[in-house]
Parts: sequence; C-alpha cells; structure tokens
Amino acid sequence: MLEIKELAGHLDNLLQRISNSTHKQKNFFAEEIGISRQQFDVLCIIYEKGQVTMGELCKEISSACSTATDLADKLEKAGYVERIREKRDRRVVRLNILVKGEKLVKSVIERRAETLRQILETFDQEDRMKMISFFETLTDKLERL
Repeated sequence: MLEIKELAGHLDNLLQRISNSTHKQKNFFAEEIGISRQQFDVLCIIYEKGQVTMGELCKEISSACSTATDLADKLEKAGYVERIREKRDRRVVRLNILVKGEKLVKSVIERRAETLRQILETFDQEDRMKMISFFETLTDKLERL
C-alpha cells in the first residue's frame, strides 16, 4: 500500500499527464482549423465567460496587453470576435464572440466529448460513476484552495 505522500505525488503526475494530453489535443484541433492554440484559448475564454474586457483577457491568459491585443486583432480579422466599445467610457473595449467563433468552439467541444465518450465506453457503468464522482470532488476541493 502506498503512503499518502506517494499517492499524492502519483496523482499529481497523472493530472499533469491528463493536462498535457488535453493541451496536445487542443493544439491539434487549433492547428487543424488554422488558428494558434493561444487564439483558441482566447475564444474559449470568451465563449465561457461572455464578453470580456481586454484587461480581463490579459489576466486570464497571464500575458501582456500587447499579446492580448495581437490575439484579438487576429481573431477579429478572421471573423471570430468583435470589439465593442463601452458607451460610458470609450477607453473600455470588450471582446464579444461572434456566431462563427461560437460554432468553432462548440465543434471542438463536441469532438473532445466524443473522444471521451469512446474512452468511457471501455469502463462499466459503476466505474464511470466512481470516476465522475472522484473528479467532481477533487475539482471542488482544488478550486477552494
């Protein structure tokens, strides 16, 4: 039986591997549709959060404002997002996802879900439910830190 410290280290390693696999999959999908992974991440952020200011985007992607602006320029040029200036304060610019961007994100989400569905089919119902319960509990506890 592994000690709790060894279990924690092993779990951390497994979570890193899952994260790496997810990043590789995102890279593949982004490359396939002709945008960078960073651009795809920006689309996902706007899709999940709704309109975001450029400042909020900088914080979300942990990047300089110039980088966020460059990503927004490329996504706007491709027709995935639009910039909206606030009426009360024209200095505030929000990014809004357009239908084309929403469709793109939804299609990738559907493809990723299909991949997971195929994997989940290899487990019996009881193991699937235990796995989901474990990850929900772990996620809740990690988010509370």
